Amino acid sequence: MDTIIGIFAIVLGLICWIGQSLVVFSPSTAVKLGLCEPEEDIEQGMWLFERFSQGVVDILLTWMLPLAGVLMILEHKTWPIFALVGGGVYLYFPGVFIITRIVFKKRGLKIGSRSAELSAYAFGSLWILLALVMIYKAIVELKI
Repeated sequence: MDTIIGIFAIVLGLICWIGQSLVVFSPSTAVKLGLCEPEEDIEQGMWLFERFSQGVVDILLTWMLPLAGVLMILEHKTWPIFALVGGGVYLYFPGVFIITRIVFKKRGLKIGSRSAELSAYAFGSLWILLALVMIYKAIVELKI
């Protein structure tokens, strides 16, 4: 079971990390791949925040959970530490990602197409679920 969870952590984590890297460094490519909305389809403040603020921080932090997945598969003793810290990151950023869209939409601001909105909620939910599973597994492993 750890191997399956580790694979999910690697795949979902790399979707996030690579996706955010493209959003920050090559937004036109990210738009073509459907990883973000065109600048004109969302509020300027949201676009700037997701590209430069949250995007840069995500690049710096979201590598930890995929690494935890690799270390879990390899049965390396440090995987729970990366799972706890990375899990915390993967609880925080999708929460901000989802809540930003909900607040902007309630205020009548542009958040992109309905399909992009649903995709954001779906991936955000998957990342939160993955974070909770990895944190739980780490706590069990560390017996805390």
